[in-house]
Order: sequence, then structure tokens, then C-alpha cells
Amino acid sequence: MKINLCTFIFVLMLSSMAFANEEIIAHGENPKGKSYFAYEKLMSNKKDAGWRDSNITNGIFEVVVTDGKLDVRFIDVSKSIKSARSQGAEVVTLNKSKNEVTIFVMYPAETIEVYTLYVDNEGQQKFIMTVTKSGDNALITQSSIYTGSCSFIYFDKFPE
Repeated sequence: MKINLCTFIFVLMLSSMAFANEEIIAHGENPKGKSYFAYEKLMSNKKDAGWRDSNITNGIFEVVVTDGKLDVRFIDVSKSIKSARSQGAEVVTLNKSKNEVTIFVMYPAETIEVYTLYVDNEGQQKFIMTVTKSGDNALITQSSIYTGSCSFIYFDKFPE
């Protein structure tokens, strides 16, 4: 998925209009990492199972607070903005300190995501994201870990 600058600006303008009652408190992009695919369900070819390099090219996510509640918004493959809460997910802060926060996102019956946002020893804002898909509603069983950079993180704005 490739998003050009005009599309990105349009999405930002649209999101600020559509979600005017919220505050964006973190922005991450370009997750890269590894995924493990279990040999079951729709994974019919054994050679496709196992570990793979994985990335979400031009992937963007934002953590937002609306009326004191956390949400994670992201641009998916269809290039449309999705909200974890609007898809039925529960989003909560697991822990928080001056330079690090971890949030937990649980979608009903299928996916769990954990985002750890932090400042590294060189002062760079980064994230680690883990994703697990399993259960009766999941088409495949998969676990992934990604890392990437954040353009901003407002640690003090995360609800306890």
C-alpha cells in the first residue's frame, strides 16, 4: 500500500473533521518485523507456514482520546480510516510512565494487539506492536511483532 503526500494530507483533514471531538496523542508509521503463520485453517500449504519477514508498507496508526476513552485508528489495505473501538475492540492503558506507555487492544473473538510506545536511549520516539490472530473467527492463526518510529507521543495525555 503506497500513500502519496496529497492522500495523506486529505486523510488528515478528513480525520480532523470526522473526529473533531478527539485528541490525537500518538502517531506511528511503517511497522516492520516478523510474523509466524501456523499450519492450520486456511494455511493449506505447509511450506507457507512458519516465520516470515513482515511489514505494513506506509502503514499508519494513531492513538486518540475521545471523552476520556482510548482508541486506535489506522489506515487499512482499502486506504480507509478504521477505528478499533468502532470495530468492537476494547482499548485500555496497561501501564504508563514518563517515557513509555503500553496499550492493549482486544477485538472480539479474533485479534489482540499490544502497542508499547517509548523513547529510546538516543531520544527517538518508537513503538513495538504485537498482534495475535486466533480463534474460531480467524481465517489464519498468526502472531507478529513489529517496530517502527513515532512522529509524536504525548505520554501525559494517556488515561490511567
